[in-house]
Amino acid sequence: MFLFYLLHILTVIKMRNNTKMLFILILLGLSTPVFAATTTSMAAAIALGLCGFKTLVYGVLPTLALIMFLFAGLAYAAGQAFGAEMRAKAQGWAMSLLVGGIIGIFLAVLAPILVTIFVSMGLPSGSAC
Repeated sequence: MFLFYLLHILTVIKMRNNTKMLFILILLGLSTPVFAATTTSMAAAIALGLCGFKTLVYGVLPTLALIMFLFAGLAYAAGQAFGAEMRAKAQGWAMSLLVGGIIGIFLAVLAPILVTIFVSMGLPSGSAC
């Protein structure tokens, strides 16, 4: 935040562009070690959060997708007992549930792979979940 105030002051002060650029580079050079120390702990916290998300995806998403498939079949079957208008609505609901279940299965397969890639990119030790 302090750096942004300094950059704003630099835009207001009448200096040559070369002097402004040199001052900005000096400020960034001095602030880099502070950001480097907090970045490592932040990367570890993000990696831990992503590992928790991966566990949640493994446990919850396939179950929800299966339930959506079940409800899609029930909605389609129940819609066949009614008239044309209600049958069309039930088929629309069934298709929506079916697509939601397919997307859930797709995410359940794809999300852990992506989380593993992101965790290995963020941590220098390469420790995975």
